Amino acid sequence: MNTPVNWKDDYYTSKERIVLTSQQLRVPGLRTFGMHTMQAAISPLVPHFHENSFEITFVTKGVILFYANEAEYRVNGGDAFIAFPDEVHSTNETPMSVGQIYWIQLDVSDSSNFLFLSQAAAESLIRQLRAIPRHNIRTDNKEIRTVLTKAFSLTFTPGNEVMIASYLTIYLHLLIYFSNVTQFPLTPDIGNSLTYILDNITSDLSLEFLADYCHLSLSHFKQKFKNEMGISPRNFINQQKIEYAKSLLLDGQSITDVSMTLGFSTSSYFASAFKKYTSYTPSEYVQNHRAKSIKF
Repeated sequence: MNTPVNWKDDYYTSKERIVLTSQQLRVPGLRTFGMHTMQAAISPLVPHFHENSFEITFVTKGVILFYANEAEYRVNGGDAFIAFPDEVHSTNETPMSVGQIYWIQLDVSDSSNFLFLSQAAAESLIRQLRAIPRHNIRTDNKEIRTVLTKAFSLTFTPGNEVMIASYLTIYLHLLIYFSNVTQFPLTPDIGNSLTYILDNITSDLSLEFLADYCHLSLSHFKQKFKNEMGISPRNFINQQKIEYAKSLLLDGQSITDVSMTLGFSTSSYFASAFKKYTSYTPSEYVQNHRAKSIKF
C-alpha cells in the first residue's frame, strides 16, 4: 500500500494546466489555485493529504472519481469535492478522465491571517467549512462557476489580491450553502434517458433517438442533460461504454470482440477511445490488472 504523501503543488503553467502557489498569489491562507483541462485521461492521484489545509476541487466539465475514508465519490461537472485538512484522499488508482477542474488549497492554521478577513470572520468561515457534512457538494454550477472562474482570471493581473480573496470568500460561502441544502434530483426525462443508456449500453445510442425518447429537441436534450449531469450525453455514453468494456476485457474477451459488442466501428477506434478515457490501451489495462492480482 502506498504511504500517503504530504502534498504541496509546485508552480506550473502550460496551455492545459496552470498551478499558482502562495508565492504568485500573495493572498493569506491561499496556498494553491489551479486549473487543469484534461483532453485525455491522465495519471491517477496517489494517496496524499494537505497539512493544515482544505483542498476543494470544482469540476466544471466531465466526471472525476475521488476516494476518501474508504468511500468513492463520483464528482460530476458542477460538483465540488472537499478534502478536509490532513485527510488522505486519491482517485484510488483510477486515471483522471476527460474534463476540467479548478482547485484551491486553503491553509487554515492561522485565522489571524486568512483571506484578508478579520480574525472573527475568518474563525467563523473556517468553523463552517469544517462543519460541511459531505465530501461531494452539488451546486447550481452556473453561479458558483462564474464566481470561481472570475477569481482565477484575476490572478493574472498584479494588485488584485483583495478582489481574489473576496471572490473566493463568496465561493466558499456558496459551497457551505449548497452543502446544507437537499441535493436536487434529476428530472424524470433525463433520469429516464440515463436508465435507457445504462440498460442498452451495447446498442448504437444516437443522441437524436435519446432526445426523441425524452420528447425534447436535440439541442434542448443536450443542454438539459449537461446541466443536470455535468457532462455531455455523448461523453457520458462513451464513458459508460468504456467502463463496460473493462469488465468484458477482464472476462477474457478479445479487443476485436469487445469493440464489436459495444458498437465501435473499428478495433483501432475502440482502442483510441479506451486510452482517451483511461490513459491505457486495452492491452495495457488487462496486463496492469493481472499484475496487481498477482501481487495480492
